[in-house]
Amino acid sequence: MDDTKVPPGKIKVVDRRKFTSDGDPRAESPAPGVTGDSESSHHRTADPPDLSAPPSRRPSPEPSPPVGSGGKPLSRFVELVGMLAGHAELMLVGAEGLPAQPTEAKRLIDYLGELEKKTAGNLSADESRILLDVLYHLRSQYLQSSS
Repeated sequence: MDDTKVPPGKIKVVDRRKFTSDGDPRAESPAPGVTGDSESSHHRTADPPDLSAPPSRRPSPEPSPPVGSGGKPLSRFVELVGMLAGHAELMLVGAEGLPAQPTEAKRLIDYLGELEKKTAGNLSADESRILLDVLYHLRSQYLQSSS
């Protein structure tokens, strides 16, 4: 491994693959998890997952946060609204082996309506718009399903 010093502000790329592009094992592979020179050896990268372990024993990767239309991560509030709305819609239309349950759907829609009242004035413009759109959609769907 090349032990040359990396100038400040530059990035050193180290190929950590254990095999060549032909599939042959590499003769010399760098120590896993250590990057850079001795001055920056306190920075460690994550060790690659052990793919020989069964999937149930592998550590699960960190889920990336959902991203909105502006490319920014969605707030937890929007995630909560989406979760409640998804469950309400499932209750409205039912699914394979699960009949529609309009009474339960109405309860979830009412929860979202209560969230709208209690959070008035405390939401970002995007959060407020999403909540209003979801409520309009679910209330319309509920009215159509009950008629």
